[in-house]
Amino acid sequence: MSTAPRLPPPRGAPALSVSDDQAPRPRLAEPTRGQPPKPLKSPLSTSSSPSPSQSPPDAAPPMASPAAPLALLILLVSLAIAAAQSGQPSSPPRNSTNISDAAALHTVFEKWGLEDGTMPQGYHPCGKLVWSNSSEMEASINCSCSSNECRITHLNVTGYRNITFIPAELFSLTELVSLDLSNNNLIGQIPPQVSNLSKLETWHFNNNRLNESFPNASALLSLQSLMIGDLDTEGYPFNFTGDWVNLSTLSLRNCGFTGKFPNQILKNLNKLTYVDLRSNNLSGSIDLQQYNSENNFNGSLPDQMPQSLEAQLADPVSFAVNCGGKQYTPPSDPSTMFNDDSANLGAADFHVDTNNNWVVSHVGTDPFSNSSGIVTTGNGTNMPELYRTARTSTGSLWYYVVGLPSGKYTVQLFFAEIVIESGSGRRLFNIDIQDRNIMTDFDISKEAGGSNRPINRNYTADVTTSVLKIHLYWNGRGTCCIPHNGTYGPLVSAIRVFPSAETQASPPPAAHTSRHDEKRRGVVAGIAALSIAATVISSSAVYLWWKWVSLVKHRKA
Repeated sequence: MSTAPRLPPPRGAPALSVSDDQAPRPRLAEPTRGQPPKPLKSPLSTSSSPSPSQSPPDAAPPMASPAAPLALLILLVSLAIAAAQSGQPSSPPRNSTNISDAAALHTVFEKWGLEDGTMPQGYHPCGKLVWSNSSEMEASINCSCSSNECRITHLNVTGYRNITFIPAELFSLTELVSLDLSNNNLIGQIPPQVSNLSKLETWHFNNNRLNESFPNASALLSLQSLMIGDLDTEGYPFNFTGDWVNLSTLSLRNCGFTGKFPNQILKNLNKLTYVDLRSNNLSGSIDLQQYNSENNFNGSLPDQMPQSLEAQLADPVSFAVNCGGKQYTPPSDPSTMFNDDSANLGAADFHVDTNNNWVVSHVGTDPFSNSSGIVTTGNGTNMPELYRTARTSTGSLWYYVVGLPSGKYTVQLFFAEIVIESGSGRRLFNIDIQDRNIMTDFDISKEAGGSNRPINRNYTADVTTSVLKIHLYWNGRGTCCIPHNGTYGPLVSAIRVFPSAETQASPPPAAHTSRHDEKRRGVVAGIAALSIAATVISSSAVYLWWKWVSLVKHRKA
């Protein structure tokens, strides 16, 4: 059977080769004159196709790697995203800080040395919140955020002794509900612009050196806690006009207030649970069961006094007490025994030791501390045992020695600062002996050359009425909260009293008559009564604290 002759392809058309079974063959480029045709390359091929001399004429070209198109696609998408973002600014966070608040805070912090330079673009302090947070210093804020911005509501900057002024920009933070600038070194006047902060609920400016008149704060109707103290001035009248119906904590100690105390203020403050007006010069009559002070208040004392203070007392030649600790006899001086003084006096109480003729009375409480009034330390293995415990108070400590023969006595006070171990904290208090001021702003660490270092101070006192009175009390100065709340007021490790002429033989005590016994019992009862009077007069904080506890329990019920 004959076959039809094959016709040549049209001029310029690619040559086709068809096998007997009519299977298609790869298309070839038009051959160049004098050269064999070359197979076409796949656009996805990474290597050259074999020449006709190396592969059968009907072999298919090699397949591309399957990862190559995916990598190319990822590269193209990345380039597209980068190109789309190249000409556009980055979008701000959804909750950015209010521009006015951010600018005011940055200016305040820059003037206080907490931040440097100009405010960066997109400054968002509500995304940071804390600049410093230690037992000594704190710089922090808190914010309230809506769907599109945050407002600064809390500002705490405490413990910075280099901060001496209040920038005016601070009072542009009109959303503040809490402002704590205590324990700095602020001087001058409390700016009247504080009335701009009408939403304030907590305002603490205590423990600074502000020295001008107190501003009118009548606009601060939301106040719940007001603590402003240590104004370095005197003679200002107590003339608040604020209708602070929500106030629960009021501390205005050592503000130099004078004049008659306006009782109407207390009557209007039905939510008041803590009051402190110590170290002012207020006068007048006041309900002593509801208020405290170390002022010139007068009022009625309770009729009931202890009826069981009788004891057979011997006139002591010397006296020693381990303040805050158990009975102790130093190995180096076995002839001296320091009496036990470990009774927990709580916020305000007294203890009578009828066996050893002495009384200790304590008045003082802090609304943010639950201290027992006794502190101990395990630091310093070389610290003598006598200094490892101490009695302290946020108000006053009285020690009375009863039944001493008339004469001159040496009062030896033992100190060691075992609570404040940082240079940022300062414990300052006054010492009176026999109602005479002996030391003002006594600083244990300064006198001893550091913390955990024992130091003794000797003073001479005249006894003419059989009673020696030692009074250590806080005068409103020093720090209040380093290393924790309630770290202020007097601290004493031990007390020893002995006749100044110790080398001379003391005469034996005279035989006790019933009249003498009655006199001594009267002295002890009188001292106890005095302690109770001081407790009642100076412990409204206790009463109000109990009231606060009952209110809290009532609210939780």
